[in-house]
Amino acid sequence: MAEAPDTSVNSAWSRLDRVRTPSGANAIAFALLFLCSVAFLFVSYCLARALFGGFGSGIGAIAACVAATAAASIFLWWLVPFADFAEIFWLHLPADRRAREGRCPYCGYPHESRPTCTECGQSTAPLPAWALSARPVKRLACILVPALVVGSIAGEAWCRLDESRFVAESEAARAQRLAFTRPRAFPASFAKLSVDRDGRFDSAPWIEPDRQRDWQPADASRLERGLGWKERADAKSADGR
Repeated sequence: MAEAPDTSVNSAWSRLDRVRTPSGANAIAFALLFLCSVAFLFVSYCLARALFGGFGSGIGAIAACVAATAAASIFLWWLVPFADFAEIFWLHLPADRRAREGRCPYCGYPHESRPTCTECGQSTAPLPAWALSARPVKRLACILVPALVVGSIAGEAWCRLDESRFVAESEAARAQRLAFTRPRAFPASFAKLSVDRDGRFDSAPWIEPDRQRDWQPADASRLERGLGWKERADAKSADGR
């Protein structure tokens, strides 16, 4: 007596083992995930370096930036399904299409509503849809660990290169005992590098606007929030001329 085909969810996809994804499909998907992760973590490290402030970095500062970058990697976990991209694109989707067309999900032979395919002997029931499992999570974790290392190293190198350029750019100002400042390089251009008249380098994370908090516009009708600042700036500019 012939054994009934196993139609359980756990074994359904295992019967597709003979169907292979194109050679290198997974490698390409993993490489793209790695590059996207490195780019994101590189930016995260540069932002963390600027937010912590300070010129140069010691072991403690680097460790803090790496920890902050690792915490930022939580925003990459939505990429988990892409770790199974090859299987989804070349196995799940074709099997679903064959089932909708009344063909065997394994070999594509028309089954004419028979419970078992006469060509390959497998069940003609539609296969279960892709579901989140431990496999893509482990795959993404294996991608994120080296991506964190590469992104952090690249971010630290980029920040040090920017600080080295700033030292060279400020040489003339330091020779004349003048203060000099400029924004950090992208992507941390919200912060600024500075050197004072005594030649001390520093990096402030935020640029504090030079505002007189007690200033009020002359017109009492314009005391509403936010109004009057442009007039003050225009008046200050006119006085400077």
